[in-house]
Formats: sequence, C-alpha cells, structure tokens
Amino acid sequence: MSEKSLRQILEESIASGAADLPVFPRTASELRNALKDENRSLDAIAKQLAMDASLASQVLKAANSSFYAGMNKVATIKEAINRMGLARIVQIATLYLQKGLYASKHPATNRYLIKLWQHSAAVALGSEWLAKRLNFSTLAEEAFMAGLFHDIGELLLIRSLENVRAKYNDVNLPDELIHEIIEQQHTEKGTLLLKSWNLPEAYCAIAEMHHQPMSQETGTVELIVRIVDMVAYKLGISPRKQPQISVATSEEAQTLGITEITLAELEIALEDALAVSN
Repeated sequence: MSEKSLRQILEESIASGAADLPVFPRTASELRNALKDENRSLDAIAKQLAMDASLASQVLKAANSSFYAGMNKVATIKEAINRMGLARIVQIATLYLQKGLYASKHPATNRYLIKLWQHSAAVALGSEWLAKRLNFSTLAEEAFMAGLFHDIGELLLIRSLENVRAKYNDVNLPDELIHEIIEQQHTEKGTLLLKSWNLPEAYCAIAEMHHQPMSQETGTVELIVRIVDMVAYKLGISPRKQPQISVATSEEAQTLGITEITLAELEIALEDALAVSN
C-alpha cells in the first residue's frame, strides 16, 4: 500500500465513522458542568460520583494517597471533596475517565497509547501548574483542559490505523510512515474530534495551532501549553523523546518571561505529574 492510498483510506475511515471515533465521557462533562453550577450542593455532586463505583474508588484512592493523606482515612466521596477540594476531584475524575480511551489490544499500539496518555496527562497537570506559577490562576483550569486535549488527534489517528489493520490484513504499515502521518495530521484531526465533542473553541484552536509559528493571536494559555509540551518532549514524557529541544531560548518562553529556575521547577512538576498519570 502506498503512502497516498493509506492517507486516503484513513480519511475515508474517519469520515465514515468506521474508526470508532472516541467520545468524551459523559460523566466528565456532567462533573465539569457541576463545578460551574453554584446551585449544585456538595452532597449532590458526591452522590453523582459515588454512582460510578470504579470512579469513586479512584477518587478515594487519590484522597488517601501519600500526597493528600491526613491523620484519618477518607471513607466517603464527600470527605474526599472536603480534603482535596471539588476542583481537584473533578480533575482526577476527568483524567481517570479520559485514560480509558488510551488502550488497545494490539501490543505495539498499546505501548504507544500508554506513552501518549502519559504525555497528555503530564501536559495537562503541568500546564495548570505553570499557569499558577506565573500568576495566571484564573487560567489554570483552561490550561489543564487545553493541555489534556492538545494531542487528541494522535488518539484518533491511532484508532483509525487500528481499523485499517483490521480491515486489510495484508497491509504493511512501517513505523516511519505511521509517525509521519501522525506528525502531519494530528493537529487537523484533533481539531475535528474536539469540535465533534462540542468543546470550547479555545481548545480546538490550541489543538490546531500548537505546532505553528507564534502569531499575534497566540494567547497565554496556548503559550503555556506549548512550553509544557516542549519540556515533556525534552524529558521523554512522550511517545518520542526530543532531548535537543531548547525551551529557555524559545519564543514562547521569552514571551512569558520564563526563567531557567522556573523551567527546572516545571521539570520536577512534570515528573510528579507522570506519577499521577500512572
């Protein structure tokens, strides 16, 4: 199969829906909406979380982890919310629910998806951290979500390639060709997927533009995501490590006035985020 024909087949697979387009978890949407609803009581949100046994167990596990643990063990979702804060609970729930999309029965594909998930989660948590570190606390939540979704197009393309493998048993998919297609198309396909999820335009724009040269339209959240993305690639928290990246001299870092000290702190924050993603 030629590269051109593979590209055509991928386009047809995505357009037809045969690629099993991932769906943004409904529970995550409901929880994020609850976070913005001043009329929703903590009891109501705790009850909503508790109805998903698997999700509830993860929330309690996080609340009792060494990072958050207090003198006594947390036994209920409401106690977990009181200990960690509702915003952090919703973030943990979003990460847990999103992580379920990054799995495959194909061993090589699954290994790639694990690295892609670690990268996405680390950039999400790292972007939130950097927004707060730079005194953009009001943008921290948006930075988290934008970081989580910036490479979502890679997930869609991997799912589509799996569909091609299943449909064409004799197809040869060299790794270099797969990497080239992912690199060239993941921003466009990520934008397509986020729009299908009806997520805010800001997330779609960052997914589409985060590898493009900076412009006057490049906002603060996108600058933050770009910087964290580069640091994650430099550290190897990504499908493909790029240690040669010079973040400190990048236009993004200079625009935000980020120092070497802040970048060193960010590296530590990303290592911590990697542990959370696992």
